[in-house]
Amino acid sequence: MVATFGWVEYLANATATATPTNLNLGSTLSANLAPSTYPITAGTYSYEKWVKSNFSGSFTRIDNIQFWKSAGAYVTGETIAWTGQQTAYAAPTESASGDATVAVPTADPGTANVSIGGNLSGSLTATGSSDFIILQASITTAASAGAVNQKTFTLQYDEV
Repeated sequence: MVATFGWVEYLANATATATPTNLNLGSTLSANLAPSTYPITAGTYSYEKWVKSNFSGSFTRIDNIQFWKSAGAYVTGETIAWTGQQTAYAAPTESASGDATVAVPTADPGTANVSIGGNLSGSLTATGSSDFIILQASITTAASAGAVNQKTFTLQYDEV
């Protein structure tokens, strides 16, 4: 028995979804966007990225979902905020997020930090998804011109 994992990205509304191949952040609301085409202007924010981790296939239980930035240095003036415990969808914003408000962890958190069914100790026993993971970049006026460094995010989970 092996679960199949995939991202689902939510765009203009709770039913407009895409299957992203990257989680690039930028100045437009789009899956698989090219940051060079939609750069984030210094002193502003990216659009929020609303995604869920989706599990299908044959498994007994999925739980203990952990998410963190595992590689890629920040440049001066850059931060990425997040939350992994959002259960209700809201249209993504390009203003300061009211949901993604703390820095993405930069090491394995060791315990669940993404909820399932509104609970960090929640689990899936059939095809389903985590709660929303919301990401948003902030680029201050202290940032130098040009592209930021590529980042790698890791999502880890326990499967029985």
